[in-house]
Amino acid sequence: MCIRDSNAPAADAQILKPALDELLVDASITLAGDGNYYLTGTWLKSGQKNGIYLWRSPDLEICQELGSVYDSGAQGSRYRAPEVHWFGDRFHLVAVDRRGCLRIMTRDKAEGPYQASPCLIEDVSDPSLFRDDDGQVYLLWGRGYIAPLQADLQALAGEPRFIKPAREAFADYSYPQGKDWAAMDRVGEGGAFMKKIDGRYHLFANEVIGRMQSPTDDVFVAESDNIYGPYGMRYLAVPHAGQTSVFTAKDGALYATYSAAVADKFAAVRARPSIVPLERSDYRGRLRPASSVRVEDTVTATRGVVLDKETLRDPSITLGGDGNYYLVGTQDGYGYRKGHGGVRLYRSPDLQHWEDAGWIWQWQDIGRNIPDNTMLWAPEFRYVKADDTYYLTFSLWEPRGRTWLFRSTTGKATGPYENVTDSYLVEGIDGYIFEDDDGKVYFLWGGGRLGELNEDRSGFVSEPVRLQTVENHHVGYEGNALSKINGRYVLTGAEWNGDLRLWGTYDMMYGVSDSLFGPYTKAIVGVPHAGHGTVFKDKNGHWWTTMFGNDMTAPFRLHFGLVPIEISQDMVVKPVFKH
Repeated sequence: MCIRDSNAPAADAQILKPALDELLVDASITLAGDGNYYLTGTWLKSGQKNGIYLWRSPDLEICQELGSVYDSGAQGSRYRAPEVHWFGDRFHLVAVDRRGCLRIMTRDKAEGPYQASPCLIEDVSDPSLFRDDDGQVYLLWGRGYIAPLQADLQALAGEPRFIKPAREAFADYSYPQGKDWAAMDRVGEGGAFMKKIDGRYHLFANEVIGRMQSPTDDVFVAESDNIYGPYGMRYLAVPHAGQTSVFTAKDGALYATYSAAVADKFAAVRARPSIVPLERSDYRGRLRPASSVRVEDTVTATRGVVLDKETLRDPSITLGGDGNYYLVGTQDGYGYRKGHGGVRLYRSPDLQHWEDAGWIWQWQDIGRNIPDNTMLWAPEFRYVKADDTYYLTFSLWEPRGRTWLFRSTTGKATGPYENVTDSYLVEGIDGYIFEDDDGKVYFLWGGGRLGELNEDRSGFVSEPVRLQTVENHHVGYEGNALSKINGRYVLTGAEWNGDLRLWGTYDMMYGVSDSLFGPYTKAIVGVPHAGHGTVFKDKNGHWWTTMFGNDMTAPFRLHFGLVPIEISQDMVVKPVFKH
């Protein structure tokens, strides 16, 4: 039921647990020749923070603290993001001291004492080491700089180079101009780490891209057949993980360290090191967290698919006048093409058991000639009490977005349906019908345009207006919907938060206003991963939103799901575990 090339967990996935109950980030793990794993990182322990600390474990579960194994001698000095490596029958620590000098410390025993190299490079951060199959050792740092080292690790053996995805990797993508599209310029902002996996070079780096409109420090990776490139387009490997190291366990399994920042409120574990098993997706072979673990701690991340037999985007639910719930959505992947399908209706008495109520609109019902390549998407279905009937709106691309409005002629959800006009209702996409408490009916579409419909619903009483926030911004760039809750208007919409829409999150945003026409409060995330859904109240007075999983980190993809939500007295919208 999940699109294969995603980071979605399995339905029975278990949430990630800390591997060590210490305040430690930038976790680094290596498997040494003695059969033990060794862990270091940035220790957030209060009080004195002298030197680089190590922990030892035979099984990745129980860790023995070895204490501070290296200290430059400067009282109270703290090392940020040190790493530990085992190769050449020796332990190698790499770190930047408080003076800004990068050094490599070497010893055949983990406990030390270590012999430090000269200052190899100054004013850098996040140092790392990589040993290739031929024995050549490389120094990495920052966002993706790399340089070979002399055999004794006492000096650079060549000029540093910067690794980033090759421009040709983006040939099939079109991006808006004038923005800092991070994916085109770097693998990440820091924490460069190299690992050779299945014969290919993998450069990992972490960056906060604003998924879920929050400081999620995610690990990205780019791959190449050559250490210097060209590298392919970066992709999101481990969400929330912060600066990572990737290592091979005794059984040959691949793992990544996970140590999310304290500020990441959606991380499964914060400020404590964890270990994430990795696997390959079965589509493009991309690295991802094993489906057995959940690396995000949100209510949304625990939700499952309601209809697993149909791909369904943009799900819309209305509570009908007959006491049944009705569902429509974009089917056939990204919408039916002219001549195929149409709008199919699903019915449920309880939001759990759904039956197929059949087609309520098919292409022959359009009543005009349209291009053969026309696509249909984003149907919305609403019961209007004032008219005691049902309305269906949907968008067609012919060759630009236009939205149509149909009405049931019988007052029954199954129709038949007739067009309220002799053509489309509006230019633009993503229509939505809203009925206010006074019985007035409004049409919302196109990223926030709103107009009151006339009595026969064929047009508008007056010129439509654009709904905006107090910042003169939209509440979601598409998929808007309106609800009236506690006497106030709640405008929801879909927004991509993150990098190039490729690895960001497709979130449900919302704003609140005392007036239908606004202004609305600043748009914030109400329900992560639940963009382009509809908010509705059930027969018991509980609130829900639909979702379909449009982003790679959603708990499922392109299927209909439901998320229970609550709205506080001060109009804070948030998901809850259950009603």
